[in-house]
Amino acid sequence: MSRVRLAIADDHALVRASLERLFLGYPQVDVVGTVCSGSRAIALAEKLKPDVFLLDIVMPGLDGLQAIPRIQEASPSTRVLIISMHDEPEYLQEAISRGASGLISKAASPEDLFRAIEAAARGEVMHVSTLLTKREREVLTLIGQGKTGEEIALHLSISQKTVEHYRQQLMGKLQIHTEAGLVAHARQLAITAS
Repeated sequence: MSRVRLAIADDHALVRASLERLFLGYPQVDVVGTVCSGSRAIALAEKLKPDVFLLDIVMPGLDGLQAIPRIQEASPSTRVLIISMHDEPEYLQEAISRGASGLISKAASPEDLFRAIEAAARGEVMHVSTLLTKREREVLTLIGQGKTGEEIALHLSISQKTVEHYRQQLMGKLQIHTEAGLVAHARQLAITAS
């Protein structure tokens, strides 16, 4: 994959500077600009046409959610990835409904953030996978492979009760109400990732 041209919008100067420094360690990403508000993000998108715009939700004036469609209007090829402390499913759904490629928590690892940026640059829409913990993703992957609760417990060296706890957490986070729905979602994620 060619280098990803990344722009960043966050109202905290320290966050912007930290993210810029973080991406110095990833030669596949070029940070082409940073701004502190939604309105400046729109102007930057129009001027620089970045591949991906990493956008905070809470900013003065025009917030990140309001800026999403206007950024895409200014630069249709730019993918928007929301980064926020607010990683509840309703924020993700709102972001995606406005045209974002996904939402990643500010608590995510640098590796998860980098993977999310690469996925957004490829045009993938990341539903909730970036909001799940590493163990939740492991359980979801095994569910998608058709493993039983007992097999998952053995594979991960945890109890079946713990597997059931993760299964309930996954259903809550993904807003899925049936076991069959969870299996279908896990299989769809596996297909998307392959």
